[in-house]
Amino acid sequence: MSLESFMLKDEIQEIEYVASKRFKNKEGNVEKWKLKTITADENDAIRKQCYKQIQAGKRMKQEFDTVRYLELLADKCVVYPDLHNVELQNHYGEMDSIKLLKKHLLNPGEYDDLMAEIQRINGYSLDEAIEEAKN
Repeated sequence: MSLESFMLKDEIQEIEYVASKRFKNKEGNVEKWKLKTITADENDAIRKQCYKQIQAGKRMKQEFDTVRYLELLADKCVVYPDLHNVELQNHYGEMDSIKLLKKHLLNPGEYDDLMAEIQRINGYSLDEAIEEAKN
């Protein structure tokens, strides 16, 4: 046994992904998106933003908002196209990066496929993601 096995470089991976065949470059080739992985610390920061207080009888309880989590995860992991680019936002008349992605850039199936890929590259298996969404 050796601790050297655990001495890996912190590495953010960036991958190319075809989110839609509708976006083509000047040569007519499908435009590839760039996605990046996040660290466990970044994931924790996103998760903390996704709890909401709900009424449960006479008491309040915290509930995890899975939809919000996935939206913020996508916002953090999509590198290209830059969802915060003012020119892109102005083109669609949408200043909210998440609405830009969901309302203007991708159809529902493409968005779901993108979310599955983002979860996969960040180490979630689809089965785990489905279980997490149920809880």
